[in-house]
Amino acid sequence: MLRGDASPSEAVESARKQFDDVRRPPPPPASPTPILLLVGALALLGALQLVRRARDPEARAALRRSLPAYAYVAHAVIVVGLLVIAPLLVGAATSLFAGRPDSGDYIGLANFVEILTARGGPLLATGSFYVVLLVTVLWTAINVCFHLALGVGLGLVLSRENMRLRGLYRVLLIIPWAVPSYVTALAWKGMFHRQFGAVTGLILECNRWLGTELEPIAWFSQFSTAFTANVATNVWLGFPFMMVVTLGALTSVPKDALEAAEVDGASRWQRLRYVTLPMIRPALIPAVTLGAIWTFNMFNVVFLVSGGEPDGTTDILVSEAYRWAFTRGAQYGYAAAYAVLIFLLLTLVTRVTGFAREPS
Repeated sequence: MLRGDASPSEAVESARKQFDDVRRPPPPPASPTPILLLVGALALLGALQLVRRARDPEARAALRRSLPAYAYVAHAVIVVGLLVIAPLLVGAATSLFAGRPDSGDYIGLANFVEILTARGGPLLATGSFYVVLLVTVLWTAINVCFHLALGVGLGLVLSRENMRLRGLYRVLLIIPWAVPSYVTALAWKGMFHRQFGAVTGLILECNRWLGTELEPIAWFSQFSTAFTANVATNVWLGFPFMMVVTLGALTSVPKDALEAAEVDGASRWQRLRYVTLPMIRPALIPAVTLGAIWTFNMFNVVFLVSGGEPDGTTDILVSEAYRWAFTRGAQYGYAAAYAVLIFLLLTLVTRVTGFAREPS
């Protein structure tokens, strides 16, 4: 689907550019010598390090003392290696090739160059890496803010001991998190249907009640409305996690501190700001980081609700990588390069935020 404000000529020109971009020939093959030399040098350095440690009597003694511990964790190391590390290495290796895995050519870092240079076009053109990255960052920031605000707010409300039916409310509010995300995404997509959607019907009914007439909303014909539909769906999916984390963190807040603050004349808002929130902050920071990573890679909602419409403007990095792998000529190497960049971005952000949280 193209944007609702696009003219027929603009639609035809956009489709032609997209077709030509997808069908362009892959980069020329490159010599594998540099990467082989790099891998060989790293392997040699690793071997020298192992030899140096093997010659150290203290290291050998420590290894013998640790053998029972290694036996306990060996199965976990094998499972993690096969299910996590091996796929990462295969994906990184695939990013150095063009074409299908059975008939691709080694092209080195050409896929990364193509992505970071927007395939030779304008850097801020629709569908370029940088535009998709901006959409992904905006998507992540808005969702995490809503998750945190709703989760902490509901957690504070449900933690009140004098609240009736508190257990029932907790169960009901956890249901969105318990339902599989693809089921929720498909349900919300139906609610945003132009003719029969519940959200559209509710908006139209409210406008009739106010005495105004409004045309049915084509949610997925504009970036703003399609993005709003995606955000609404993901907020519904994500706030229960923050609520559960908040409820657990609130159990660690000592009542003595709150009572002492109340005796000193602190208002309810002051007790929340200066006592409760600082005490639950250590539990919330890892939850926010984990929620940001989940949201950054929330493929199900974007793919199933808006499908990237209109014209791919609501795609995020992970859905853009999917399209290059499965809907644009099976360019697995190019999609793998996207995946590597996503991994590097998340690693960099988590490391930077981790250093920022460390006490000086």
